[in-house]
Amino acid sequence: MELKELIDLSNKAFQERNFKKVIDLLKKVIVLQPDRYEIYLRLGLASSSLGNLKEAIDYFEKGASINSNSSPIYCNLGNIYAELGDKTLALKNYFRAIEIDPKSFNANYNLGSYYFKIDDIKNAEKYLNLAVNITPNHIYPYNSLFLLYDRSNNYKKLQGILEKAKNFFPENPIIKFFEGVVEYKNKNFKTAVDIFSKVNLDKRDLSRNALKTNYLAKSYDSLGMYQEAYKFFEISNKISEELPQNNSNKKTFLDSILKRINYFSNITNKKMQKKIDKSHNSDPVFLIGFPRSGTTLLDTILRTHNLIDVIEEKPIVDKLLKEIEKNTGSSFSNLDKIEELEIKNLKDLYNRERQNYVKFDKDKIYIDKFPLNIVYLAEINKIFPNARYILAVRNPRDSVLSCFMQSFTPNDAMSNMFNINDASNLYDKTMELFKIYERSLDLKFHIVKYEDVINNFEPTIKNLLKFLQVEWTDNLSEFYKTAENKRIISTPSYDQVNKPLYSQSIGRWKNYENQFIETSKIFEKWNKEFNY
Repeated sequence: MELKELIDLSNKAFQERNFKKVIDLLKKVIVLQPDRYEIYLRLGLASSSLGNLKEAIDYFEKGASINSNSSPIYCNLGNIYAELGDKTLALKNYFRAIEIDPKSFNANYNLGSYYFKIDDIKNAEKYLNLAVNITPNHIYPYNSLFLLYDRSNNYKKLQGILEKAKNFFPENPIIKFFEGVVEYKNKNFKTAVDIFSKVNLDKRDLSRNALKTNYLAKSYDSLGMYQEAYKFFEISNKISEELPQNNSNKKTFLDSILKRINYFSNITNKKMQKKIDKSHNSDPVFLIGFPRSGTTLLDTILRTHNLIDVIEEKPIVDKLLKEIEKNTGSSFSNLDKIEELEIKNLKDLYNRERQNYVKFDKDKIYIDKFPLNIVYLAEINKIFPNARYILAVRNPRDSVLSCFMQSFTPNDAMSNMFNINDASNLYDKTMELFKIYERSLDLKFHIVKYEDVINNFEPTIKNLLKFLQVEWTDNLSEFYKTAENKRIISTPSYDQVNKPLYSQSIGRWKNYENQFIETSKIFEKWNKEFNY
């Protein structure tokens, strides 16, 4: 087969996304012309598309050795190292791509997107805006900037990027969707309903359709039209369940809780052994609770204190748990058998992972905020015997309703939030497990009620600070000013942290009282337990 025919066939296969065929054909091209760097670029792209990242790196690096001035090669290397979590090499390759071609849309856009991913607002904004200026009729960087300004609560810039986008995409459904979001943020709920009801997004874009329907539901809720709101919350959750990337299984997470209830309910009188290491004063604080119980509000208040840093929902404990599972053979009965040297290694693992998100300062208190770490207290407490726990509590029905009303990314845990009965059952079992831990483990914990933070702020936060052994500072009362435009917030409460305290969400469940009839016994039990 001649060279031209091989290249033509490979181009056709690439268009058809038949990447295995692309690779087979281009390997034959290399035999005939081993020094064509663009062939290695295409081989790298095909390998990357198949998920063969190591092979892709090899191809891209071979291409770079032939032509060290190929911006696309370095840009793609940056993408791969970003996917592999290697920040140093990702940035090195992105910067090299831009050094070669400062006007490269792809390099600037991908670098801006990577900075967005790692929560660097300043640099994300810089490079995404450069991408917009380079190619103003490309919608992707507008989309990213909109999300950036939305998630960092920078509404002035949010409005500005929307107006700029409308100049190039006046009738684009995605821009119409953004327009609806801005109206919702500005509390123009009737206008938001009108926009969201009319905008026709691509039906294949399930994520945005789920979000659109969720905004529509929240707009109806804000207008007091609760039946319409509930209907669209159900539609939104049904769309989320159908997301192609949703490989979650709600039963898996629930079963893991039930297994723990089974095992630890048979351990009484705090029999779980742990050695208190008085020399190890750096054990973290964990902010836990059922989702939507006020953990993000507490996070925002506490991080305002100059002696406190909060790590927001990062998978640090998840990596710790995987190592513990290896060590114990996934058997809870082996937790007590973990030796001191291995405990030290596990502490070090946690601390190394934490360093990926914060630079450790021995004078600071570090709070690991991940609500559903409440499920893993047996393991955490074994490795960190000096750990302290802040348990965020909210009216159980309000917590469950708020979970149902959010547009969560599906995973095994959050897939239980798509209907109120499942969410209620998960609440019941999660809190049952916590009460078992309370009886069987020697936990140092402090309960903070969401309603007390709202209605009795200063005494409530002072009591919490006393538990953390730090002094009150006056700037805590204006935490929402400190929060403004400072960070990208990944939780559903992102648009509430830069506002003063408000009480509208207390007792919201009463607007949907009929939806809790089937699970009323669950809430009678927990209302009594938490004094609601």
